[in-house]
Amino acid sequence: MNITDANRFIHTLNRLAEGVTMLAGAIEEAAWESFEDHVGMPGVRPIAAAQLAQPALQAVAEEYEAACQPPTSAPTAAAEPVSLEQVRGMLAELSQAGHTAKIRSLIQATGVDKLSEVEPAKYGWLLTQAEAMRDA
Repeated sequence: MNITDANRFIHTLNRLAEGVTMLAGAIEEAAWESFEDHVGMPGVRPIAAAQLAQPALQAVAEEYEAACQPPTSAPTAAAEPVSLEQVRGMLAELSQAGHTAKIRSLIQATGVDKLSEVEPAKYGWLLTQAEAMRDA
């Protein structure tokens, strides 16, 4: 397994842990809201949910997320707009060269599963990444 794949798995697992922790916190909060507590009251009290807050890692996590996402800005006025046909042609060439899995990863990096669903504003980024893959 390469570093990039490992980082993706770790990032996904961290997101899952965050989601489960948030869910546990919400359940804890709901339990306390429905619980009447006073000194000497018998019975079980809600337990505290685990906390994952790590302020020291917040900046690192934000940098990582920014690096994993393709740019969302539209092409500059000086750059010629990239068409779906240009992207499709480049990806077909790469697919024939045996890079189908990498192409799928590139498309998924734009936030969708199919090329036809990619926003036109991301065509330029996708074409640039595909050209870099071809030249590598």
